[in-house]
Amino acid sequence: MKLNSIGITLCLAAATASFSSYAGDHRKASRDHRHAESAMQLVAVDARAGEPGHGWQYFSDVRRHRAVVISPDGDYYYSRGKGLELVYKGAGAA
Repeated sequence: MKLNSIGITLCLAAATASFSSYAGDHRKASRDHRHAESAMQLVAVDARAGEPGHGWQYFSDVRRHRAVVISPDGDYYYSRGKGLELVYKGAGAA
């Protein structure tokens, strides 16, 4: 193998290693970005005392079609996009 061939081989190996490292970083960043976008987000509701929804807390994950609703009594409801299901019964209002 000539010196010129060795140099080309080393350059190709270095380029391949740096490219695969960059591609791995890109995939990880992309995965982290997707994860951040799929977290539960607070849904703001401006309901006054006596109006429906007053005292309730709403959270939604639009990408995964999921939601959590917490009643003023501490009851937790969970939805996978097909209606709410009671998953935890709170102790009641204090």
